[in-house]
Amino acid sequence: MKSSLTLFSILMIFCNCQLKSQNKINKNSEKMSRQESAHPAVGKISYIAHVNALSPYELYLDDILIDFYYGNNISNTTELNPYLLGNGKHTLKIRFLPKEDSVDKMVSPKDIIFNETARWHIYFSKIVPNNDAPLGYSNEIDYAKSELKIQAPTKKVPFWEQAWEVDVKDLPYQVKGWSESQDLKKIDKDILQKEVVEYFSYLKDLLNEGKIDEFLKLCKKEDEELDIVTYTTPEDSKIDYQNNKEKMLKLCPGNMQPFDNYEMKIYGNGKLVTLVIANGKYKNWNALMSKTPKGRITTWGAILYKPKGSKTFEIIRK
Repeated sequence: MKSSLTLFSILMIFCNCQLKSQNKINKNSEKMSRQESAHPAVGKISYIAHVNALSPYELYLDDILIDFYYGNNISNTTELNPYLLGNGKHTLKIRFLPKEDSVDKMVSPKDIIFNETARWHIYFSKIVPNNDAPLGYSNEIDYAKSELKIQAPTKKVPFWEQAWEVDVKDLPYQVKGWSESQDLKKIDKDILQKEVVEYFSYLKDLLNEGKIDEFLKLCKKEDEELDIVTYTTPEDSKIDYQNNKEKMLKLCPGNMQPFDNYEMKIYGNGKLVTLVIANGKYKNWNALMSKTPKGRITTWGAILYKPKGSKTFEIIRK
């Protein structure tokens, strides 16, 4: 078996955020653009979480599900910037679940730490993105200081959670995101779910009818923020926008699926809400899905928030 650190180096995967259209750039973004014209690497900082897991897991950042895997044995890296509104203290949490072949459907201590060289590893690290570098980033990573230590349970448990407070301090941006959202937990759950399903149905109908431009207009604020946090240039943003529009025109019209196996999830400590597939092969995939006659399944995603003083939802992430 290759070491976890080797896997970490080889399997660095970067979030390729999509559906971007940047018409307005805030002062921080303008400053970064001026810096990058002279020094391409200046101002570009990304934070990542890397997980080596022997069993299923769910990864949360500030109470937002950002990564999950329900099979056995995976090594994956998730870029955190799309969910980091700015610098400060943030909470990273992992929830380990029973292995697929577990007879009693319990998490065993030895599943977490079999010995000191065969164990789950989690890393939180800062990188300098560089598409021209072989690994996609140009800095060196201090693996020893990047590892988040895991404590195994003392006995079998249905699941095992552990959380860490991580310090994010070098981002060159601050975005509003969902920071000014209403507290959705204060809304009656049945009423909230009815509103969310109605909004998702509206989005599904737009895509099913081929009204892609109308759908993309609803993603404008999200896309502008994603351009900032992922350091996407206006030129690349236009290319991404057009490519994804063409993809949606090809896959969505007439192919959107009904919401017949969904669950409402409230994330972000009450500030975000979405619909996900409740169970089965596509568990926790966003419920806004298309399926082509040839069987190609695509989830388009929509995480919603409701700005203070507003009666309607807005798309803020996918």
